[in-house]
This record gives sequence, structure tokens and C-alpha cells, in this order.
Amino acid sequence: MSPLFHRKSEEEKEAERAERAEREQAAQRASEMAAASLKRIEEGRIPLGAAERLGQYAPEDGQRRFSSDLSINEWSSLAGLGVIPITQVMGSSIYHVGWQPTYYNVPTEVRVLSDAYNHCRRLAFNRLREEAQIAGADAVLGVRIDQGMHDWAPGAIEFIVLGTAVRLPEGMRDPSGKAVLSDLTGQAFTQLCKAGTRPVGIAAHASVHYVPATEQTQLAQRAWGASWVNQELVDFTQGVYEAREKAMSFVTAQARELGGDGVIGVSISQSSRTHEVRRGMYESTDLEVSFNLIGTVIREDPSLAQTSASASPLSIMSLS
Repeated sequence: MSPLFHRKSEEEKEAERAERAEREQAAQRASEMAAASLKRIEEGRIPLGAAERLGQYAPEDGQRRFSSDLSINEWSSLAGLGVIPITQVMGSSIYHVGWQPTYYNVPTEVRVLSDAYNHCRRLAFNRLREEAQIAGADAVLGVRIDQGMHDWAPGAIEFIVLGTAVRLPEGMRDPSGKAVLSDLTGQAFTQLCKAGTRPVGIAAHASVHYVPATEQTQLAQRAWGASWVNQELVDFTQGVYEAREKAMSFVTAQARELGGDGVIGVSISQSSRTHEVRRGMYESTDLEVSFNLIGTVIREDPSLAQTSASASPLSIMSLS
């Protein structure tokens, strides 16, 4: 019979119906999964697909499949303590910054910017910790932050935090049961533990301050008169100090809340930009300064040194 007049058998029709139903079910599952993931993100959590993948690492089946961004020196140093890498983990957040005034007439913290940076980073850190805990990790080491903006999302900021989730020996685990975050390298973490010092978390804060130019600074910025004389722009200097002190006070408060004795490895990033503003008859240049601080909070724990000392040494075969 010619193919043009071929009629499908009941088996072929049934196979097509089964295939169509399977595609519809797959589309329905994908739609439900996307909706569930969106709801989880709105709650500050990670997508469902990431949670399901990381959940495969949680059972301790004795198999040592892992991925990490640890260097050889870091891995060998941690292995001497009995620290087991699990997988790389990530936390991310893209955050829209709300409206802010064009300029201020008095020194002011730009809370819209400060709050946006701090909340965006907090969401990213929370998702990083959630990934680690789902994977059955006790800590995340080597945490680093990538911060940026996108042309396709003007007025938005993004934080991406990355690190390696690890399992610790029982005596080294935090009593709270939470996964501890640290931006220390593997060698630094090992040295701390051997010295009887426990990392208990990360403290970080951003502070953005707006400093309007005083009359003296406005005169110094003009092309005549006071601008011919070398002089410090004291209002701008003071603004930089205020931004730093605000960030430092919040980092200190976070360390206190974590029960820490101090913060080590503190890194400071400072940036500034100017705003051209017209005041009265003259144009002036105001300053906006931003301070970002981050470091690892530590607490003394003499028992940790004993645990580190009793850790099993690496088995090394001599080639001589």
C-alpha cells in the first residue's frame, strides 16, 4: 500500500499518546519545579535543583568523590587534620538598589546604598551556608566574594560567594551544629586549629557616606584664589574616617554576636566617586566614599589544639 494511504495501527497511536503524555508530564514537573524554586529564592534559599544535587553528597557512603578549588598545599595541609573536602558551594544574589537623593547638604550615610550592599551580601552568604549544610558539611573554607554590576540591570548589584565545603573531625566541629564560614586558606585554617583557635564565622559590612564640599573645599576646587595653595580637604578626610569607623563598628558587633575574641585576615576595599553639584552661584564637587570590610571571626579553644595534635598523619611512602 502506498505510504500516502498508510493508516497508523492501534499500537502506533498508543505509542504516540504515551509519548505525548510523557512530554506533558515532564513539562508539568518542570513548571512545578520552577515555581517551587522561585518561592525558595523569595524566601532567601537556594533553588530546588541545587538542593537536590547537593543532597547527594550528604550520605557518608565512604566514597571520596569531591570537587574543590583547594590548591595542592591547602589540600595536603587539611588532610593532615582529617578534613575531608566535599564539593564547591556557592551563594548568589542580584539586588535592585532603590531610589536615592542626588546629593545631600550635610554629611550623611547613604542608607539606601549601605543597606542594599549589606542585605545582598547577607542573602548570598545565607545561600552559601544552606548549600553547605545540605551537602552535610561542617565548614566552608576559602570563601571569596565576587561583586559586580550588569549593563542589562542598571541600578542593580550582585554578590557571588564561593568556597569549598568540608567535613571536619568530630572534635573540630562547631558545637552549634551550623556550617562555619571562613575566608581563610587551608594552611591558615590548619595553623589556627593547631594553635587552639577556632574560626566561628565571617563578619562583613559595607558603609557608604556622602560628604558635601564645605565652603573651604569649594574655594580650593576653583581655578583661582585658595586653589593656588597646598591644603588638605579636611571634610573629605573626615568623611573617609566616618565611613571606616561605621563599617568597623558593625564588624566588631558581629564578632561579639558570634562569641568571637577577634577578627583576623581583615580585608578592606575602599572606593569613591564624585558628584557635581551646584550650590548658589558656584559648582562644587562632593564626595561619596564606600568602605567594605570582611574577615574571619575567631575564638580561643584549647581543646582544639589537642584534637589537631591527635589527628592521623598522612601515609607517605618513601621513594628512596
